[in-house]
Amino acid sequence: MSAPPRLPLAARVVAATVAVCLIASPVLAARPALAQDDTALGANAEGLLTAARQLSPSLRAAALDTAAAQAKAEGADALDDPMVNAGYQYYRNPNVFSGVAVTLTQSFPLWGKRDLRRQAALADTAAARGREQSARDESDERIKVAFAQYYAISRQIVVNRTIIGVARRMNAAASARYGQGGGSQADIIQALSEETTAKIEISRLEGDRNAVRARINTLVARPVDAPLAEPIRLPVRSTTDPALGMLLDRARAANPTLSAGDAEIEAARARQTLADKAWYPDLTIGAGPLIQTDHQPVGVAATIGFNIPVPWGHEASQQREAAAQLNATQQRYDAAWLDIQGALAESLARLQAERNTEALLRGQALPQARAAMQSLLAGYRQGKGDLAAPIAAEHRAHDVELMLLKAELDQQIELAAIERLIGGAL
Repeated sequence: MSAPPRLPLAARVVAATVAVCLIASPVLAARPALAQDDTALGANAEGLLTAARQLSPSLRAAALDTAAAQAKAEGADALDDPMVNAGYQYYRNPNVFSGVAVTLTQSFPLWGKRDLRRQAALADTAAARGREQSARDESDERIKVAFAQYYAISRQIVVNRTIIGVARRMNAAASARYGQGGGSQADIIQALSEETTAKIEISRLEGDRNAVRARINTLVARPVDAPLAEPIRLPVRSTTDPALGMLLDRARAANPTLSAGDAEIEAARARQTLADKAWYPDLTIGAGPLIQTDHQPVGVAATIGFNIPVPWGHEASQQREAAAQLNATQQRYDAAWLDIQGALAESLARLQAERNTEALLRGQALPQARAAMQSLLAGYRQGKGDLAAPIAAEHRAHDVELMLLKAELDQQIELAAIERLIGGAL
């Protein structure tokens, strides 16, 4: 294999100067603060979460669904409306006077049916409350992920702007060297090419950032082109890896999907019991005035009745329906629990892998790349080798910095998924 072509002397001197500057002031360490105001919308994830909970129409709709279920439960055990009946009795026997009976009748469900209706309605309210919380947690996850992407892209733009500054200093040094007759036009063109490449990357990243901004504004129910502050910080997270058993226990206790499933099972059981009691008769009582046609004093009429459950298929079909709904609800709960277990295990595995990756990059790969670059540059200053190896080492250090940003983003994505699954902050 042939040796790589040597760079012109002027280009090697300029590149060495730039590399030394980068060693003394690494890109990530030299990032300027994006803003001082940590309260502006977009500066942190917490403000966006608060705004979404106040403004999101989907979350308001979920809250209204809960309110509707609660209103329904308040009247679930109420009696049916009373009925007014009027009856005329006519007798052809002149010794028996005809009359008009007006009665007010009221039906009374027996055998605890009213309590079962209320129990089912209250369980429906609890299920609606669980679905409302689930909608909020899903909204929180989308916002957390979008903000993490917003933060990562903004930091990548800062890195590339730093590279533009480096390229411009390279261009200035190459131009000065060329003016003194010691360099070449190729060095200047190469510096301009580095600056152009960084500008192209910034243009692409700014498009990605605008897209993320539009998504964030949509999630918090703002105009898609509404301004957002520059992101300052990611949410503070615990650096301790959680145990899978602990996460499963928290999910079982607080996951809103499971909570809604529990409530739906309770409601289905109450309705099954209610369907079984449809075979038991209810009581209807009525009373009212009896007005005779002979202008005698007004009397009193009273009635009492029971409905007769006849086995014509209505009650039996309700029983089969209630039993099937209960079984289906239990199966949906079991399926949801299996999905949650699998998703938690996957997210935790990815989180641990990303944390291990970050630790290796930050603790070993980046220091090793910088040490290699320093060693190669020291040897170059002593007349050993050429500048290609130090430049390659500097590129490696820059790649590690970008990999660190990706590891941070991936961790935020997995943490957001875990918090949604366990129904609360980790």
